[in-house]
Amino acid sequence: MDDVTVYKKANIDRKVFSRIRCKKDYKPTKKTAVAFAIALQLDMPAMLDLLSRAGIAFSPSSKFDLIITYFVTNKVYDIYEINAALFKYGQPILGA
Repeated sequence: MDDVTVYKKANIDRKVFSRIRCKKDYKPTKKTAVAFAIALQLDMPAMLDLLSRAGIAFSPSSKFDLIITYFVTNKVYDIYEINAALFKYGQPILGA
């Protein structure tokens, strides 16, 4: 998958993607890291590994984390469908 496909599929701005690629000390937000994991269609262990490398963890008490876990566990990687569920429950949407 090329860079353009990844950041478009993640619903991430090109400038944010460029910052991640070019700045070694750049730390993405949890939303951004999760959006990339969704775009790359990572399974749950791979997504948790990616997040931990960015210094991010999931919490079993977070509604956002539970929604993401549900979709990834059920192999649903449509970011717009995930965002609809996040919006429905008053959570921040991915890529915005």
